[in-house]
Amino acid sequence: MREARGGHRRRAMNDLRPGDAPATAPAGSDSAELAVTRTSCGTHADAGANRVRVRVLGPPTILDVPDSQHVRPQAMEFLVYLIVRGGSAYQHDILDDLLPEPEHRLAAQRLHTYTYNLRQIFRSVGGNTTCLRLRRHRYTLNPDAFDVDLWTMRDAITAAQHATDPATSTAALRRAITAYRGPLAANTRYPWLARHQEAVAREFVTAAATLAESLADRPAEARAVLDLAARHHPGDELLTAVLAKIRDRLS
Repeated sequence: MREARGGHRRRAMNDLRPGDAPATAPAGSDSAELAVTRTSCGTHADAGANRVRVRVLGPPTILDVPDSQHVRPQAMEFLVYLIVRGGSAYQHDILDDLLPEPEHRLAAQRLHTYTYNLRQIFRSVGGNTTCLRLRRHRYTLNPDAFDVDLWTMRDAITAAQHATDPATSTAALRRAITAYRGPLAANTRYPWLARHQEAVAREFVTAAATLAESLADRPAEARAVLDLAARHHPGDELLTAVLAKIRDRLS
């Protein structure tokens, strides 16, 4: 149990409202959370259900949410956090990073509320799927239930790295570049975000530079790749260096 911390509480994860889900069961209660999982997300993935499409490259959003439902900003932050960490995180890490100031029980109740909000959204968008699980104090997103641009980008980069021929590598890098629509969780200013945002930006820029170099014999295509990357990250040194190399080859 963490001790309560003094000072002003961060507003980013502190907006409970009377009309939202009851926060009577602490998020640390596995039995309470599993009961919610069964009723709001289903016990098994439904093959006919739609995948929940989430975009975190650029301003984060869940696509196709009905107008009648509200995605809480704090729930969205929680979802981005899980996605950035590969789809899972332990409760103590979540509370330390997202809810560092309230005392443990209050923070856990708030996390329960944000979890409930996400599960309701997932149910309405994706159908009857096991989308967000809690086992032994570890929250996990079901990867089969989601279409996430960051995961698409990273999977494509991995595929390129393991490709055995240049054409396959180039195609994978193109998929990675296409998935990137802007910096991770742009314009959110989550306090925990900076190092993750920088890491994702480096992954994208490196992929763009690698793709441009592989297209050196097609300078117009290489230049288009670099121009696209530079729009997201103007003045990046790696992109500038690769562009200079291509220009030197043409001179």
